[in-house]
Amino acid sequence: MRTLLIFIALALIVMIGKRLLQKSRTRPTQRAVSANMVQCAHCGIYIPQHEALARDSRFYCSAAHRDEDHD
Repeated sequence: MRTLLIFIALALIVMIGKRLLQKSRTRPTQRAVSANMVQCAHCGIYIPQHEALARDSRFYCSAAHRDEDHD
C-alpha cells in the first residue's frame, strides 16, 4: 500500500512538472507577432509596417526622415 502511494505521488509530481515546463516553452511563441517589415527610404533600417510612416508609397521610420527625404 505504501509503495502504491509513493508511485501515485511521483506520477503527480512528474505530471505537474511537465505542465510547468510546457507552459514556459509556449509563452514566447504566443507573444511573437509576425508583421510585414518595410525599409526606411531615408536610412535603410527595417521596421514593422504598422509602425512606419508612409508618403508616396515609400516608408519611413520617423517623421524627421520623412520630411528630410522630401525637402
